[in-house]
Amino acid sequence: MTNLNVKYSILVPARNGGKYLPTCVETIINQDFNDYELIISDDHSSDNSDAYLTTIDHPNVKVVHPPESLSMAEHWEWVFSQSCGEWIMFVGQDDGLQPYFFKLAERLTAYANRHKIRAIMSERAYFFWPGCEAVYGDTAVSYLAVSELKIHNCKIQALLSLFGFQDYFELPEMYTSSLFHRDIIIEVKENQNGKVFVTHPQDANLGAIACSLDNTYLKSGVPLGWIGSSPKSAGMAIFTGSILKDKNSHTQNSDLSSLRQEYLKKTANSELLCHPLTGDFSFASGPIYFWGALLQTQHLRKNWINNFLLSNIFKILMFAGILAKMSLSKRQYKNNKMRMFEEIIHLNRCNLTLVVIIAKLFWILYKFNSLSIRVKKRLKHLFMPSYFYKANWKENSNINMIVASKRIKKIIAEMKLIEKL
Repeated sequence: MTNLNVKYSILVPARNGGKYLPTCVETIINQDFNDYELIISDDHSSDNSDAYLTTIDHPNVKVVHPPESLSMAEHWEWVFSQSCGEWIMFVGQDDGLQPYFFKLAERLTAYANRHKIRAIMSERAYFFWPGCEAVYGDTAVSYLAVSELKIHNCKIQALLSLFGFQDYFELPEMYTSSLFHRDIIIEVKENQNGKVFVTHPQDANLGAIACSLDNTYLKSGVPLGWIGSSPKSAGMAIFTGSILKDKNSHTQNSDLSSLRQEYLKKTANSELLCHPLTGDFSFASGPIYFWGALLQTQHLRKNWINNFLLSNIFKILMFAGILAKMSLSKRQYKNNKMRMFEEIIHLNRCNLTLVVIIAKLFWILYKFNSLSIRVKKRLKHLFMPSYFYKANWKENSNINMIVASKRIKKIIAEMKLIEKL
C-alpha cells in the first residue's frame, strides 16, 4: 500500500478463519472501485489462515499481525490504529460486503456529509454458513432491500435497545452494516485517553459511541454487507452457548462451545473491563451488554444522562424488559439464565417482585411490538420499491455468499433500488 489517505478503510480482524476469509476478501476486492484500503489482521491463527493470506497480491490489501494474541475488542483497537481512511468499517472474517457496496457507500456518505451526519448504517442481510443448522435451522440466505433512507434519533433508538424493543445491533456499530466517519473516532479518543474500545463486547462499545456523541444517524434500507454466521462467529457462540448444552452432541456444537470458552477466557483476561453492575458476562443479554458499554463510556456523555442510566427506576424497567423477553423464549435454558438474572438483580439492589410485576406489562408490549414490526415490513415490501430473497440449504445445496451476491447484484441493478434512495 502506498496510499497515505483513502476514502474507505475496510478492517478485517481475523483468527482461525481460513475457511471463510477467501470469500470475505473476494466480496471486497472484486468490485469496480479503488479508493479504499483493505487491512486484514491475523491474530496468531493456528489454522491455514496465514497460508492463504500470503497468496493475496492486490494493491489495496495489507496483511498485518498484532505483536501478541489479543481479546477481540483489543484486536479491533489495534487494527484500527493501522488505518488511514476517511470512513471506517470493520468486517468479520465470515462476513462480506454486498456486490454494490461502494456504489451505495458513495451515495450514503455524500448524503451524510451534506447533513453533517457521522454514522451510517443499513438493514442487515444474513448468510448462514454450513455448521449453523443447530441454531438457525435450514436457512442459508435472508436478504431484504427496501429503497428507503431515514435519519434516526440516536437517543430514542438507544432507549429502544435498552428496553428490548430492538436488538442493540440495530444501532450503528462500524461493523459490516455500518460506517463511521473518522472524526467521530478522533473525538472518542480525545475523551477516552486515546482509546476507542474500553469494554466488551466491541460491537456494543461502538453502538454506545455512536449514540453518545451524535444526535442522529443515517439508515439505508438497502444492506451494505453480509452478516455471516458460522461456527467461528464469536457472537453466535456467546448468545447460543446455553442452547447448545441442551441439544444432542454434534461437531458443530463442540466447535461453538470451544469458541465460546476461548472468547470468555480472553475477555476475562483482557485489560478492558466490564462494568461491575452487569454481572456475569456469559449471561449474554443484549440490553445488559449495551447498558454496560454505556456505563463504561461515561466520559462521552453529560452527567445527568449517566445518573439516569444508574437510577433505580431505569434499572427496574430495563430488567423487567429482559425478564419479559426471557419468558417469551422457547429455549430450554431458562433455569440457568434465571439464576444469573437474579444475581444481577441482587447486585443492583433492585426489587425482584417489582421487576416481575412490570415484566408482565412488557410482555404485552413486546407481543404488540413484534406484530407491529412484521406488519411494517410487509407494508414496505408491498408499497415501496423492494427486493426479498431467501434460500435454504435443502433446496439450494450449492448456494454460497458469492452466488447469492451475483443474483442480488443483478436484481438490485435491474430495479435501480440504489438510485431510488
